[in-house]
Amino acid sequence: MKVWKLLCPDAPAAVSAKNGRASSALRSHTWGSVLVLAGSLLMLCCTAPVPARAQFRVGVLIQEMERAQSQAIKGMLAELRKSGYQERKNIVLETRNAKGNRAALPPAVSELVGQKVDVIFTTGTSATRAAITATKATPIVFIHPANPIALGLVKPGSKGSENVTGVAAYSAETRDKRLTLLREIVPGLNKIAIFFDANNQFSRENFRDAEASAKKAGVQVSGYGIKSAEELRATLGGLVAERGVAIFHVADDLVESESDFLFETARKKKLPTMFNEESWAIRGALAGYGPNYFEMGRQAARLIDRIIKGQKPETLPLERASKFDLTLNYRTATFIGLRFSNDLLKKADKVIR
Repeated sequence: MKVWKLLCPDAPAAVSAKNGRASSALRSHTWGSVLVLAGSLLMLCCTAPVPARAQFRVGVLIQEMERAQSQAIKGMLAELRKSGYQERKNIVLETRNAKGNRAALPPAVSELVGQKVDVIFTTGTSATRAAITATKATPIVFIHPANPIALGLVKPGSKGSENVTGVAAYSAETRDKRLTLLREIVPGLNKIAIFFDANNQFSRENFRDAEASAKKAGVQVSGYGIKSAEELRATLGGLVAERGVAIFHVADDLVESESDFLFETARKKKLPTMFNEESWAIRGALAGYGPNYFEMGRQAARLIDRIIKGQKPETLPLERASKFDLTLNYRTATFIGLRFSNDLLKKADKVIR
C-alpha cells in the first residue's frame, strides 16, 4: 500500500492490518485492481528506454592548426570511433581555428558556448585559458605539453578543477630524459644554453627547473633572459660555437615564435639543438623529445566519452601523456658535422632524412 500512498496520498486505508483481509469483496476487488495498475505504471517507468540524442557536439578550439594539433584531432576521432561515435552521424565537431591570432580565441570560444556544445576540446595554453575564461558550465578537456597546474589552468591535486580536466605531458622526469638524450646525442656535452622570455613567469620557472636538472647532471647552464624577438635575434647572432655546447629548449612562446631563425643560426654556428616536440625536429632542430600528440588525442577522447555519458570533469583525474617520442633530424646532424650512433638511431621513433 505504500506504493499507492505515494501515488495518491489522500486515498483511505482499505485493508485491515488486524485480519489482513478487505472489509468487503467489492473493496478487495477495487484495491486489487489499483495495485495491479500501480505496479504496471512503475514497471513502465522502469523499462521505458531513455531517448537517444541525435548528435553530440564537440567544440574544438585551437590557436593554430599545425602538425601537433592535427595529430591530436586525428587521435581523438580515432578513439571516439572505437567508442561507437561516428562523425556527422551521432557526433559533430565544431572546429574554431584562430590561425595564430590569440585575439580571435575569446570570440571563437564564445561562439562554441553559444552553440551549446557538449564539451570543448583545446590544445595549448592560450586556447585552454580562453575556454576557461569564457565558461564555467561547459566541460573542457585539454591536451597540454607544459604544466597546467603551474600555469593556473587547474588546481593542484590529482583531479580536474570545476569544469576542466585533460592530459598533460610536462614532468620533471620528461625534462631529465630530454637532457639525458642530449648528452647521448652530443658526446662530451658540458654546457647548455637556454633562452627564455624574461617577462613571462612561467618561462622563468621553466628555466629554473631546467637549470636545476642540468646542475644535478653535472652540466653547466648559460641562461639568456630576453624580452623581445629583436633581442633574441641579436643574442643568437652573438653566440660563439664551442665544443660540448648545445641549445636546450624549454617551453616558451617568444622563443618558439622565432624558431626558424634559431634553427638557421644554430646550423650556421654548428650548435646542436634539443627541443621538446617532434614538430620542432621536423622544422630543423637536431632532435625533439616529447609527447605523441596522436596518443594524447586518444586519451582526451576517452575523457570526452566519459563526460558525454554523464561524468563531471572535476571527478576525472588529470592524465599524463602515455607515449613520448624521440625524433632525430639526420639532415641537421650532417650539416653541423655530428653523427648519430647506431644505438641512438635504433632508439629513435622517427628519423628525418
